[in-house]
Amino acid sequence: MNESRRKLLQRGLLAAPLLPSLLSAPPALGKTSGPPEQWYWYPGDNFCMKSTGKETGGKITWMLNENSPHEGVPFHKHLYEDESFYVIDGLFEISIGDETILGGPGTCAYGPRNVPHRWTNMGSSRGRILGVFTPSGLEEYFLSVGIPIKNSSERPSVDLAEFQARTASAREKYGVTRTGPLKFPTL
Repeated sequence: MNESRRKLLQRGLLAAPLLPSLLSAPPALGKTSGPPEQWYWYPGDNFCMKSTGKETGGKITWMLNENSPHEGVPFHKHLYEDESFYVIDGLFEISIGDETILGGPGTCAYGPRNVPHRWTNMGSSRGRILGVFTPSGLEEYFLSVGIPIKNSSERPSVDLAEFQARTASAREKYGVTRTGPLKFPTL
């Protein structure tokens, strides 16, 4: 095993604080009935909330992200939340600080708050990655700036410069700071 992968796996053990959050949160059942999932567009990916702080007593948020090849998020950091990543489908490059891993389904990584990170779909088809935020709260940012879409693959026509200007105050309010570029700056 190469040294950087070993370090990320060891860092993954730091995700242990996630377990008490899961165990102490009020029970929340998955959505098995009711309205269909609401998908949103955000630069670099489409997302839907699988669980929010409202359902977990403020302990944890689960956000499903889906995107096309070479799409992802730029380097950024969160001031208030740790974030864990779990690849469901596809091949993703996940960078946390100065460490990077490439992995398919089952790959997981842990990104502590205040550490720059990004993820990118490196596969040849659409991929899905689950983001888990502890504590919850960041979902309010995404739900306030995300653009509602009809399905997980829709991409609305958006002026990115206007979108970035319009969402700057929300990024500041929720402690989201962009710290670097996209892997493939095509957006």
